[in-house]
Amino acid sequence: MTDIYGIKVSKPGKDISSTDPNDFVLNSEWGTIKFLKWGLGSKTVGASTNATETISYDWSGGRPLVALYVELTPNSGKWYFAPFSTAQIGTEDTYISESVDDTSVGSTSMSFKIVNTTASEKTVSYYYFIIGETGK
Repeated sequence: MTDIYGIKVSKPGKDISSTDPNDFVLNSEWGTIKFLKWGLGSKTVGASTNATETISYDWSGGRPLVALYVELTPNSGKWYFAPFSTAQIGTEDTYISESVDDTSVGSTSMSFKIVNTTASEKTVSYYYFIIGETGK
């Protein structure tokens, strides 16, 4: 007999030994969505300029889903899900560009542009999650 390892959670009333994928809430034998990479960082942007930040990763599964959160004013405690329109953030004078030319996600990296419209240098903090399907 061959030992098989993994995780299976069957739906109520369904048998754990079923071979029908519809009988499971989770079955690690099949591909699932997982966090591929996550992290945090910061980028300093000069007065009245912009800067592009690029995060590299290695994933051959195509284009993953990316969640990016930014704190536009240091130590403000206000975190925004990006990209977003400037109308959504009210009084912030720094933002992540919502232009498709400035924000990209590919199979090996993601990038985003930070726009600083203030008269002084700013450091923008961010954290991200890169999510994709793995498995068969």
